Amino acid sequence: MVSRIGKEIELSPVELGSQTAKKVEINLASGTPDPRVMPLKEIKEAYEQVIDEYGSKVLFYPGAGGQEELIKEIKNIVLPSLDLSAKESEIVVTSGAQHAMELLAKYFLENDTIAVENPTFVETFTPLKLRSNVIVPISLDSNGINVDELEMLLKIVKIKLLYVIPNCHNPAGVNLCEERRKKLVELASKYDFYILEDDPYKPIAGSTPKPIKYFDKEGRVIYISSFSKIIAPGLRIGFVIAREDISQKLALLEQMDFSTSTINQYVVDRLIRKGIVTSRMKSLSEHYRKKMSILADSLQDEGFKDFNPPKCGFFLLLDLKKDSWKVFLEAVKLGLSFVPAKPFFLRGGETMARLSISVATEEQIVEGVKRLKKAWLNS
Repeated sequence: MVSRIGKEIELSPVELGSQTAKKVEINLASGTPDPRVMPLKEIKEAYEQVIDEYGSKVLFYPGAGGQEELIKEIKNIVLPSLDLSAKESEIVVTSGAQHAMELLAKYFLENDTIAVENPTFVETFTPLKLRSNVIVPISLDSNGINVDELEMLLKIVKIKLLYVIPNCHNPAGVNLCEERRKKLVELASKYDFYILEDDPYKPIAGSTPKPIKYFDKEGRVIYISSFSKIIAPGLRIGFVIAREDISQKLALLEQMDFSTSTINQYVVDRLIRKGIVTSRMKSLSEHYRKKMSILADSLQDEGFKDFNPPKCGFFLLLDLKKDSWKVFLEAVKLGLSFVPAKPFFLRGGETMARLSISVATEEQIVEGVKRLKKAWLNS
Protein backbone atom coordinates (compact mmCIF):
# COMPACT_ATOMS: atom_id res chain seq x y z
CA MET A 1 0.00 0.00 0.00
CA VAL A 2 2.98 2.33 -0.47
CA SER A 3 4.63 3.99 -3.46
CA ARG A 4 7.70 2.71 -5.29
CA ILE A 5 9.75 5.35 -3.46
CA GLY A 6 8.32 4.18 -0.14
CA LYS A 7 9.44 0.65 -0.95
CA GLU A 8 12.91 1.57 -2.17
CA ILE A 9 14.01 4.14 0.43
CA GLU A 10 16.45 2.71 2.99
CA LEU A 11 18.93 3.76 5.66
CA SER A 12 21.96 5.46 4.11
CA PRO A 13 25.46 4.26 5.02
CA VAL A 14 26.32 7.80 6.11
CA GLU A 15 23.48 7.81 8.63
CA LEU A 16 24.49 4.34 9.82
CA GLY A 17 28.07 5.49 10.29
CA SER A 18 26.93 8.62 12.11
CA GLN A 19 24.67 6.65 14.45
CA THR A 20 27.51 4.26 15.21
CA ALA A 21 29.92 7.17 15.75
CA LYS A 22 27.84 8.32 18.74
CA LYS A 23 28.70 5.06 20.49
CA VAL A 24 32.47 4.98 19.87
CA GLU A 25 35.50 7.03 20.90
CA ILE A 26 36.83 7.97 17.48
CA ASN A 27 34.60 9.28 14.69
CA LEU A 28 36.06 9.01 11.19
CA ALA A 29 32.54 8.69 9.74
CA SER A 30 30.75 12.01 10.12
CA GLY A 31 30.57 14.69 7.44
CA THR A 32 29.64 17.39 9.95
CA PRO A 33 32.11 20.30 9.93
CA ASP A 34 34.57 20.46 12.80
CA PRO A 35 32.55 21.76 15.80
CA ARG A 36 35.70 23.36 17.23
CA VAL A 37 35.78 25.91 14.39
CA MET A 38 32.07 26.72 14.09
CA PRO A 39 31.49 30.47 14.72
CA LEU A 40 29.16 30.01 17.70
CA LYS A 41 29.71 33.47 19.16
CA GLU A 42 29.04 35.18 15.84
CA ILE A 43 25.93 33.07 15.19
CA LYS A 44 24.52 33.88 18.63
CA GLU A 45 25.14 37.60 18.08
CA ALA A 46 23.50 37.45 14.66
CA TYR A 47 20.31 35.93 16.10
CA GLU A 48 20.13 38.68 18.70
CA GLN A 49 20.81 41.41 16.15
CA VAL A 50 18.20 40.32 13.60
CA ILE A 51 15.52 39.94 16.28
CA ASP A 52 16.36 43.38 17.69
CA GLU A 53 16.35 44.97 14.23
CA TYR A 54 13.43 43.22 12.50
CA GLY A 55 11.32 41.99 15.42
CA SER A 56 8.60 39.47 14.62
CA LYS A 57 9.27 39.80 10.86
CA VAL A 58 12.06 37.21 11.17
CA LEU A 59 9.49 34.70 12.44
CA PHE A 60 7.00 35.10 9.58
CA TYR A 61 6.46 32.44 6.92
CA PRO A 62 9.37 32.49 4.45
CA GLY A 63 8.77 33.94 0.99
CA ALA A 64 8.92 31.68 -2.05
CA GLY A 65 12.50 31.07 -3.15
CA GLY A 66 14.18 32.97 -0.31
CA GLN A 67 14.35 36.31 1.49
CA GLU A 68 15.31 39.25 -0.72
CA GLU A 69 17.99 40.43 1.71
CA LEU A 70 19.82 37.11 1.63
CA ILE A 71 19.53 36.74 -2.14
CA LYS A 72 21.16 40.16 -2.59
CA GLU A 73 24.08 39.20 -0.35
CA ILE A 74 24.54 35.90 -2.19
CA LYS A 75 24.60 37.80 -5.49
CA ASN A 76 26.88 40.63 -4.37
CA ILE A 77 29.26 38.94 -1.92
CA VAL A 78 29.16 35.14 -2.07
CA LEU A 79 29.05 34.48 -5.82
CA PRO A 80 32.07 36.67 -6.69
CA SER A 81 34.09 34.73 -4.09
CA LEU A 82 33.10 31.53 -5.92
CA ASP A 83 34.03 32.92 -9.39
CA LEU A 84 30.37 33.18 -10.33
CA SER A 85 27.74 35.79 -11.13
CA ALA A 86 23.95 35.66 -11.50
CA LYS A 87 20.86 37.81 -11.54
CA GLU A 88 18.80 37.83 -8.35
CA SER A 89 15.96 36.16 -10.26
CA GLU A 90 18.26 33.18 -10.97
CA ILE A 91 18.97 32.48 -7.28
CA VAL A 92 16.76 30.24 -5.12
CA VAL A 93 17.41 29.77 -1.41
CA THR A 94 16.84 26.25 -0.07
CA SER A 95 17.13 24.27 3.16
CA GLY A 96 20.68 23.25 2.35
CA ALA A 97 22.04 21.45 -0.71
CA GLN A 98 20.12 18.27 0.14
CA HIS A 99 16.80 20.12 -0.12
CA ALA A 100 17.93 21.64 -3.41
CA MET A 101 18.58 18.17 -4.84
CA GLU A 102 15.12 17.04 -3.79
CA LEU A 103 13.53 20.03 -5.52
CA LEU A 104 15.58 19.50 -8.68
CA ALA A 105 14.64 15.82 -8.77
CA LYS A 106 10.97 16.78 -8.52
CA TYR A 107 11.34 19.37 -11.27
CA PHE A 108 13.35 17.37 -13.80
CA LEU A 109 12.72 13.66 -13.35
CA GLU A 110 9.93 11.24 -14.06
CA ASN A 111 11.35 7.79 -14.85
CA ASP A 112 14.19 9.29 -16.92
CA THR A 113 17.78 8.20 -17.64
CA ILE A 114 20.56 9.99 -15.76
CA ALA A 115 24.34 9.62 -15.40
CA VAL A 116 26.39 9.97 -12.22
CA GLU A 117 29.99 9.60 -11.14
CA ASN A 118 31.03 6.21 -9.79
CA PRO A 119 31.34 6.61 -6.83
CA THR A 120 28.92 9.39 -5.94
CA PHE A 121 27.53 10.84 -2.70
CA VAL A 122 24.72 8.48 -1.83
CA GLU A 123 22.53 10.91 0.16
CA THR A 124 22.22 13.63 -2.49
CA PHE A 125 22.08 11.00 -5.23
CA THR A 126 19.13 9.19 -3.61
CA PRO A 127 16.40 11.74 -4.60
CA LEU A 128 17.61 11.46 -8.21
CA LYS A 129 17.72 7.66 -8.09
CA LEU A 130 14.21 7.35 -6.67
CA ARG A 131 12.73 9.36 -9.54
CA SER A 132 14.81 7.83 -12.35
CA ASN A 133 14.34 4.76 -14.49
CA VAL A 134 17.95 4.14 -15.55
CA ILE A 135 21.12 5.36 -13.79
CA VAL A 136 24.40 5.02 -15.67
CA PRO A 137 27.67 5.11 -13.66
CA ILE A 138 30.68 6.92 -15.15
CA SER A 139 34.16 6.16 -13.82
CA LEU A 140 36.07 8.62 -11.64
CA ASP A 141 39.84 9.07 -11.43
CA SER A 142 42.24 11.52 -9.80
CA ASN A 143 41.10 14.26 -12.24
CA GLY A 144 37.38 13.71 -11.75
CA ILE A 145 34.74 12.17 -13.99
CA ASN A 146 36.02 10.36 -17.10
CA VAL A 147 34.66 12.57 -19.89
CA ASP A 148 35.77 10.21 -22.65
CA GLU A 149 33.74 7.39 -21.11
CA LEU A 150 30.81 9.78 -20.74
CA GLU A 151 31.00 10.79 -24.40
CA MET A 152 31.03 7.16 -25.52
CA LEU A 153 27.87 6.63 -23.48
CA LEU A 154 26.18 9.71 -24.92
CA LYS A 155 26.60 8.40 -28.46
CA ILE A 156 24.28 5.50 -27.65
CA VAL A 157 22.18 6.61 -24.66
CA LYS A 158 20.05 9.73 -24.22
CA ILE A 159 20.29 11.17 -20.70
CA LYS A 160 18.38 14.04 -19.10
CA LEU A 161 20.77 14.87 -16.24
CA LEU A 162 24.39 14.43 -15.24
CA TYR A 163 25.13 14.74 -11.52
CA VAL A 164 28.69 15.71 -10.54
CA ILE A 165 30.59 16.86 -7.44
CA PRO A 166 33.50 18.86 -8.92
CA ASN A 167 35.36 19.97 -5.77
CA CYS A 168 36.56 17.91 -2.77
CA HIS A 169 34.53 15.00 -4.08
CA ASN A 170 32.46 13.07 -1.56
CA PRO A 171 33.64 10.33 -1.06
CA ALA A 172 36.73 10.36 -3.32
CA GLY A 173 38.29 13.71 -2.31
CA VAL A 174 39.39 14.59 -5.87
CA ASN A 175 38.86 17.79 -7.88
CA LEU A 176 37.58 17.85 -11.45
CA CYS A 177 40.26 19.41 -13.67
CA GLU A 178 39.43 22.55 -15.67
CA GLU A 179 39.80 20.85 -19.05
CA ARG A 180 37.12 18.32 -18.13
CA ARG A 181 34.83 21.03 -16.75
CA LYS A 182 34.88 22.77 -20.12
CA LYS A 183 34.33 19.46 -21.89
CA LEU A 184 31.24 18.71 -19.80
CA VAL A 185 29.65 21.98 -20.89
CA GLU A 186 30.41 21.17 -24.53
CA LEU A 187 28.88 17.70 -24.17
CA ALA A 188 25.76 19.09 -22.47
CA SER A 189 25.20 21.40 -25.43
CA LYS A 190 25.96 18.76 -28.07
CA TYR A 191 23.87 15.97 -26.52
CA ASP A 192 21.13 18.10 -24.95
CA PHE A 193 21.23 17.38 -21.21
CA TYR A 194 21.54 19.34 -17.96
CA ILE A 195 24.38 19.23 -15.43
CA LEU A 196 23.71 19.36 -11.69
CA GLU A 197 26.90 20.83 -10.21
CA ASP A 198 26.86 19.99 -6.49
CA ASP A 199 29.50 22.25 -4.94
CA PRO A 200 29.11 22.73 -1.16
CA TYR A 201 32.85 22.40 -0.49
CA LYS A 202 34.26 25.22 -2.65
CA PRO A 203 34.03 27.79 0.21
CA ILE A 204 36.50 25.67 2.24
CA ALA A 205 38.48 24.20 -0.66
CA GLY A 206 41.19 26.81 -1.16
CA SER A 207 42.41 27.01 -4.75
CA THR A 208 40.22 25.12 -7.25
CA PRO A 209 39.38 25.50 -10.96
CA LYS A 210 36.47 27.75 -11.85
CA PRO A 211 33.01 26.17 -11.46
CA ILE A 212 31.49 24.28 -14.38
CA LYS A 213 28.75 26.92 -14.28
CA TYR A 214 31.37 29.58 -15.09
CA PHE A 215 31.77 28.09 -18.60
CA ASP A 216 28.03 27.69 -19.20
CA LYS A 217 26.55 30.03 -21.82
CA GLU A 218 23.25 28.20 -22.44
CA GLY A 219 21.88 27.69 -18.95
CA ARG A 220 22.54 23.96 -19.01
CA VAL A 221 24.37 23.94 -15.67
CA ILE A 222 22.44 24.16 -12.39
CA TYR A 223 24.77 25.14 -9.55
CA ILE A 224 24.03 23.97 -6.00
CA SER A 225 25.87 25.19 -2.90
CA SER A 226 25.41 25.55 0.83
CA PHE A 227 26.51 27.46 3.92
CA SER A 228 26.73 24.19 5.87
CA LYS A 229 30.50 23.76 5.57
CA ILE A 230 31.51 27.42 5.96
CA ILE A 231 29.12 28.30 8.84
CA ALA A 232 27.10 25.39 10.28
CA PRO A 233 24.91 22.63 8.79
CA GLY A 234 22.11 22.97 11.35
CA LEU A 235 21.13 26.36 9.93
CA ARG A 236 20.00 24.48 6.78
CA ILE A 237 20.61 27.28 4.30
CA GLY A 238 21.79 26.60 0.75
CA PHE A 239 21.10 27.99 -2.69
CA VAL A 240 20.68 27.14 -6.36
CA ILE A 241 21.70 29.16 -9.41
CA ALA A 242 19.67 28.25 -12.48
CA ARG A 243 18.33 29.72 -15.68
CA GLU A 244 15.38 31.97 -14.86
CA ASP A 245 12.64 29.69 -16.19
CA ILE A 246 14.01 26.89 -14.00
CA SER A 247 14.59 29.04 -10.92
CA GLN A 248 11.00 30.34 -10.99
CA LYS A 249 9.64 26.79 -10.89
CA LEU A 250 12.10 25.78 -8.15
CA ALA A 251 10.93 28.74 -6.06
CA LEU A 252 7.33 27.50 -6.34
CA LEU A 253 8.39 23.97 -5.37
CA GLU A 254 10.38 25.38 -2.45
CA GLN A 255 7.30 27.24 -1.22
CA MET A 256 5.27 24.01 -1.12
CA ASP A 257 6.98 22.82 2.06
CA PHE A 258 7.96 26.17 3.67
CA SER A 259 11.01 24.37 5.06
CA THR A 260 13.64 27.09 4.68
CA SER A 261 13.71 28.91 8.01
CA THR A 262 12.99 32.64 7.84
CA ILE A 263 15.08 33.59 10.86
CA ASN A 264 18.01 31.46 9.72
CA GLN A 265 17.99 33.23 6.36
CA TYR A 266 18.25 36.57 8.16
CA VAL A 267 21.06 35.19 10.34
CA VAL A 268 23.07 33.99 7.33
CA ASP A 269 22.43 37.32 5.60
CA ARG A 270 23.84 39.11 8.66
CA LEU A 271 26.90 36.85 8.82
CA ILE A 272 27.64 37.48 5.14
CA ARG A 273 27.34 41.25 5.58
CA LYS A 274 29.67 41.16 8.59
CA GLY A 275 32.31 39.39 6.48
CA ILE A 276 32.17 36.15 8.50
CA VAL A 277 31.67 33.94 5.44
CA THR A 278 34.42 35.26 3.21
CA SER A 279 36.92 35.71 6.07
CA ARG A 280 36.59 32.04 7.04
CA MET A 281 37.33 30.65 3.58
CA LYS A 282 41.13 30.75 3.81
CA SER A 283 41.44 29.69 7.43
CA LEU A 284 39.08 26.73 7.07
CA SER A 285 40.76 25.45 3.91
CA GLU A 286 44.09 25.45 5.78
CA HIS A 287 42.53 23.85 8.87
CA TYR A 288 41.08 20.90 6.96
CA ARG A 289 44.10 20.54 4.69
CA LYS A 290 46.33 20.08 7.74
CA LYS A 291 44.04 17.42 9.20
CA MET A 292 43.84 15.60 5.87
CA SER A 293 47.63 15.57 5.61
CA ILE A 294 47.78 13.93 9.05
CA LEU A 295 45.29 11.26 7.92
CA ALA A 296 47.17 10.51 4.69
CA ASP A 297 50.53 10.32 6.50
CA SER A 298 49.07 8.07 9.21
CA LEU A 299 47.65 5.69 6.62
CA GLN A 300 51.02 5.49 4.88
CA ASP A 301 52.72 4.80 8.22
CA GLU A 302 50.35 1.88 8.88
CA GLY A 303 50.83 0.42 5.40
CA PHE A 304 47.61 1.66 3.78
CA LYS A 305 48.65 3.02 0.40
CA ASP A 306 45.68 2.44 -1.92
CA PHE A 307 44.05 5.88 -2.12
CA ASN A 308 44.21 9.02 -4.23
CA PRO A 309 45.55 11.86 -2.04
CA PRO A 310 42.51 14.11 -1.49
CA LYS A 311 42.78 17.63 -2.89
CA CYS A 312 40.53 19.23 -0.24
CA GLY A 313 37.45 18.76 1.90
CA PHE A 314 36.66 16.14 4.51
CA PHE A 315 36.95 12.73 2.85
CA LEU A 316 39.47 10.13 1.79
CA LEU A 317 38.45 6.99 -0.10
CA LEU A 318 40.59 4.03 0.92
CA ASP A 319 40.75 0.61 -0.73
CA LEU A 320 41.10 -1.86 2.16
CA LYS A 321 41.62 -4.80 -0.23
CA LYS A 322 39.09 -6.79 1.79
CA ASP A 323 35.39 -6.53 2.65
CA SER A 324 35.01 -3.07 4.21
CA TRP A 325 31.85 -4.09 6.06
CA LYS A 326 33.73 -6.81 7.94
CA VAL A 327 36.51 -4.34 8.78
CA PHE A 328 33.87 -1.85 9.96
CA LEU A 329 32.33 -4.36 12.37
CA GLU A 330 35.75 -5.08 13.86
CA ALA A 331 36.55 -1.35 14.04
CA VAL A 332 33.40 -0.64 16.07
CA LYS A 333 34.56 -3.19 18.64
CA LEU A 334 37.77 -1.15 18.93
CA GLY A 335 35.93 2.16 19.38
CA LEU A 336 36.26 3.44 15.79
CA SER A 337 33.62 4.34 13.22
CA PHE A 338 34.02 5.00 9.49
CA VAL A 339 31.69 4.52 6.50
CA PRO A 340 31.82 1.31 4.42
CA ALA A 341 31.62 2.84 0.95
CA LYS A 342 29.96 0.14 -1.19
CA PRO A 343 26.63 2.07 -1.30
CA PHE A 344 28.45 5.05 -2.91
CA PHE A 345 29.16 2.86 -5.94
CA LEU A 346 26.74 1.73 -8.63
CA ARG A 347 29.31 -0.90 -9.56
CA GLY A 348 32.15 -2.24 -7.41
CA GLY A 349 33.24 -0.69 -4.14
CA GLU A 350 32.98 -3.70 -1.84
CA THR A 351 36.46 -3.08 -0.42
CA MET A 352 36.25 0.71 -0.21
CA ALA A 353 36.03 2.79 2.99
CA ARG A 354 35.26 6.49 3.38
CA LEU A 355 37.31 8.13 6.12
CA SER A 356 36.46 11.64 7.36
CA ILE A 357 38.72 14.15 9.13
CA SER A 358 36.03 16.69 9.94
CA VAL A 359 35.01 15.86 13.52
CA ALA A 360 38.04 13.98 14.90
CA THR A 361 40.95 15.84 16.49
CA GLU A 362 44.44 15.46 15.06
CA GLU A 363 45.32 13.03 17.86
CA GLN A 364 42.16 11.01 17.24
CA ILE A 365 42.96 10.74 13.53
CA VAL A 366 46.36 9.20 14.29
CA GLU A 367 44.91 6.81 16.87
CA GLY A 368 41.95 6.01 14.61
CA VAL A 369 44.22 4.80 11.83
CA LYS A 370 46.08 2.56 14.30
CA ARG A 371 42.75 1.02 15.34
CA LEU A 372 41.78 0.68 11.68
CA LYS A 373 44.92 -1.39 11.12
CA LYS A 374 44.03 -3.63 14.08
CA ALA A 375 40.49 -4.04 12.74
CA TRP A 376 41.88 -4.86 9.30
CA LEU A 377 44.12 -7.55 10.77
CA ASN A 378 41.23 -9.00 12.81
CA SER A 379 38.74 -9.14 9.93
